[in-house]
Amino acid sequence: MNLFDLFEQNVHTYPNKPAFIYFDKRNWITLTYRDIFDQTQRFISGLEAGGYTPGMTAALMTPPNADFFPFALALLKLGIIPILVEPALGIKKIRDVYEESKPDIFVGNPLTHALRMIFGWGRKSVKHNLTIQQFSRFTFHESSSIVHHPMSEQAAIIYTSGSTGLPKGAIYTQENLAAQLELLKNTFNIAPDEIDLPAFPLYALIDLLLGVTSVIPDIRFPVPGKTNPEKVIDAIQKFNVTNMFASPVVLDLLSSFAENNHSSSHPILLSSLKRIITAGAPATIDLQKRFRHLLANHTSLFGIYGATESLPIAKVESSDVFALEEKTKNGAGICLGKPIEGVTVRIIPITDEPIKEWQDSLTVKPNVVGEITVQSAATTREYLNRPESNRISKIEDRGEIIHRMGDVGYFDEEGRLWYCGRKSHRVITKDDVMFTEQIENIFNAHPHVYRTALVGVSGEPVLWVELEKRVRVNEDKIRRELIDMAKHHSQASTIKIFLFTEKLPTDVRHNSKIIREELAILAKKRLL
Repeated sequence: MNLFDLFEQNVHTYPNKPAFIYFDKRNWITLTYRDIFDQTQRFISGLEAGGYTPGMTAALMTPPNADFFPFALALLKLGIIPILVEPALGIKKIRDVYEESKPDIFVGNPLTHALRMIFGWGRKSVKHNLTIQQFSRFTFHESSSIVHHPMSEQAAIIYTSGSTGLPKGAIYTQENLAAQLELLKNTFNIAPDEIDLPAFPLYALIDLLLGVTSVIPDIRFPVPGKTNPEKVIDAIQKFNVTNMFASPVVLDLLSSFAENNHSSSHPILLSSLKRIITAGAPATIDLQKRFRHLLANHTSLFGIYGATESLPIAKVESSDVFALEEKTKNGAGICLGKPIEGVTVRIIPITDEPIKEWQDSLTVKPNVVGEITVQSAATTREYLNRPESNRISKIEDRGEIIHRMGDVGYFDEEGRLWYCGRKSHRVITKDDVMFTEQIENIFNAHPHVYRTALVGVSGEPVLWVELEKRVRVNEDKIRRELIDMAKHHSQASTIKIFLFTEKLPTDVRHNSKIIREELAILAKKRLL
């Protein structure tokens, strides 16, 4: 069964069940599974009438609204391959992505069409410029010409965030997407009677395949950091939302709003939630503690580890994070929990060289930091038009593919996976190798420190420091205290240089992934 068949099955089972409840300008609007199916059929009819055929590629640069998801389903049904790019990548990276992927079709709104013309996105390849709305006028019909495509064929090209370099297009097959769906459903016991608020837009599409209801408030999907927390809280309470997919920045916004707008007699409580699943970046221990004040005792708060190339990989519940807090503060790294059933995670020695074929002898012992690798049915086999990236990131294993995450970490004696940072961010000194998440969490424990970032300058470790906004303290005093903290931790004892900044540079989308490459350049200039 391909993914569209699964959607059709949900339509037959729950025709009158709300699929989307979304806010449109002034009112909440409900669309049933039958409504979504009918709209999908209209799009299929329109695309067929326009001569769009299987194998074509379509760049989707349009807001994820109520029409976006049935249009995506129509593309899936027809075998037209969507190319998904985060708008927050920026003008230059988007241009580079379209030069590489060479989309046949550009689907946008008036604004993105204008931007495409101004900046030349896909100028050499795009033959058709479309808006989703132009297909709404078609009368749907059951098409007899639609071909069901084998599971091995391309289903979508999803580009990475590009936070550590040029974005890469991960090629998803029907099999990858089906496996991802099954892993999420089984791992978190998501049932058809649930109501989900997906702060990640693609999870709304997953909801349609799981048979659950999506509640979509008036939020800015592409940039979670611009989310209006009051609208999210109102939606959760109004519709008794049971599940939420969200990035840490959304949790931070909700927590801050609740802290500033609660009273002892009327606390803000999201009691309907069964679970929160956070992804995109690790949520700090402090943030998880703050957010738990909004939740009932029965609500689970999960952190999920994964990447565009493979998701999900591991999960950890907040209670386990709290129990391991002292280890994190003392340089153990960030606990990611245990690998999800059906996913194989192994740690290999750190190297920047390619590894052509897997050998069991590559696996390192527990508590040894190495590169994290993953293998599952949800793991993508290759990048689009990136032979060198494939050579570096993929390992062949008897016909299967093991993906090198580019993250470093280790397994402890109890089989828990710990994250120590990005391989490319490790700092190599004359005496040691230092890993960002181990070092930074030592200093993040200082009461006046908001967050830190480790970089290397000419073989010397340098720690950037961003202080809490609500305090006014003497930087020299803080520096002396941080130097004293370093003395009590062997892996941090060689750090002598501490630089302060008002705000560390972070990715636009999640406002949590620190851009260390920029900080390394700035540190070198500052220290000249």
